[in-house]
Amino acid sequence: MTVNFSPQPGPRERQLQRRLNNPLFNSYATITERAVQDARQDDQRAMQQFMEQFRDLVQRVAELDKNVESDVILLLKAQLEHQYAVCTGLPGQAAAIQDAIRRLINVISSTLRIASKNDPDALEKLSTDEAHSAIHLQLCDHLIVSDLLNPDEVIHDDEVIPTLLNEPEEALQAVLALFPPERIAILVDQGKALLEQAEAQGRSLPEARQRLAQMAGWG
Repeated sequence: MTVNFSPQPGPRERQLQRRLNNPLFNSYATITERAVQDARQDDQRAMQQFMEQFRDLVQRVAELDKNVESDVILLLKAQLEHQYAVCTGLPGQAAAIQDAIRRLINVISSTLRIASKNDPDALEKLSTDEAHSAIHLQLCDHLIVSDLLNPDEVIHDDEVIPTLLNEPEEALQAVLALFPPERIAILVDQGKALLEQAEAQGRSLPEARQRLAQMAGWG
């Protein structure tokens, strides 16, 4: 059956693309046109919800009092970084929203630097936090990272390893930076079992084997 995907799909529709005719997903490999349409509608609703939340965050940043507690500012910054992760995977072009979020994060960082100018320890912590933020934003530019961080769990737990085994090398490397070593070890074990099962059924999956080796050698 032929299905029609959007040129720039959202996270739910994109996950259906990953599953389509993919033997590692077993019974999930068959995708219907209705499933694609439903996923597209869900992505559009999620985008509308995101825009409402984003406008609220922008308003809260704009209304920040100059004497506001740093904890409040840091919470807004964390929320903006979370929004960035989500917006990267939205349907259509999200570049303008990404740029806006980056600018807001920079504004917050500047505000914190001004408030901490007489505190060397605070400035050092802020520099460390800014470095972590830069890495986070860079990782989130990969769609697979955005989809994994999506709070709506668009990639279910049982779909994580078959999804990762079909990602490009660079994208998988970005994902692995998110996980602690113990999580990666679990994923490697799951990947071994999944590939052994697929290969026992006569399937040859050399690229998936390469991705598994990449995961096993991480760190």
